[in-house]
Amino acid sequence: MSKLIQLRQRIKAIETIKKITHAMRLIAMSSHSQLKHSQPTISAYTRQLESIFQQLRLHAPQWHHPILEPDQAHSKKTALIIVGSQKGLCGSFNNNLFKLATKELNKLDESEINLIPVGQKVVDFAKNFSRVTNKHSYEKFSIRRVSEIANEITHTLFHMTTPYKSVLVISNTFKSFFTQYPKITQIIPQSNTVPHNIPEEKDNLIWEQNAQESLNDLAFSYVSAQIQILLFNSLLSEHAARFVSMDSATRNANGILEATKLEYNKLRQAKITKELTELTGSY
Repeated sequence: MSKLIQLRQRIKAIETIKKITHAMRLIAMSSHSQLKHSQPTISAYTRQLESIFQQLRLHAPQWHHPILEPDQAHSKKTALIIVGSQKGLCGSFNNNLFKLATKELNKLDESEINLIPVGQKVVDFAKNFSRVTNKHSYEKFSIRRVSEIANEITHTLFHMTTPYKSVLVISNTFKSFFTQYPKITQIIPQSNTVPHNIPEEKDNLIWEQNAQESLNDLAFSYVSAQIQILLFNSLLSEHAARFVSMDSATRNANGILEATKLEYNKLRQAKITKELTELTGSY
């Protein structure tokens, strides 16, 4: 009888886990759908801002910004922004990110790195590197804080006493719903050459300031938008990865539940048959 009790308890536990994974699967899908709906807007904003920024650079080819194009002879520090998830249960989303981040950290001199972790999982990961200085940490990472975090990081980059030699962002990129992969994006230094494939101006823009002053004002928004789109894509990838992981867990729970119920029914039937046999044999 003890075996039946154990199987019954196991069935209840599997059913509870199945309900949790199914609920998380629905939440992940809902969150991903909301982000997917907002993706065209934020992507269009980033592209338009980049287009205006590059068009202005055509009018000021000698423009130079000390933050975007730092003097490599005087700048020694490197800012490494790692964007992960606030919560777990999203498959290999964080593991692949940490492998790439560890590989990049091993290439650089730890004493010259300022780490900016975004997401609770990355904050915990950063504790493994005691020699690396954490400039800022962002444990709470959600869609509501994307713009705020991007602006705060950009403010940090633009108000350093000595500009960073380079600023790298390690984050997951959304390739498809079932495929996300980590990559390294260089934010600083920016190339001092203007791309040739800049779209032509459809309207004649009138600026109160000259091109150089306008570029100085737009530089902050330009970098902030680049960081913001990377944060957004990381969140989009995270919810997709969590849905795939929870969907797989729910399917596995179904399979284990069916096998356990079958084992339970077989054992129960065997005990009933044995009792009936003992009763009929006693007469």
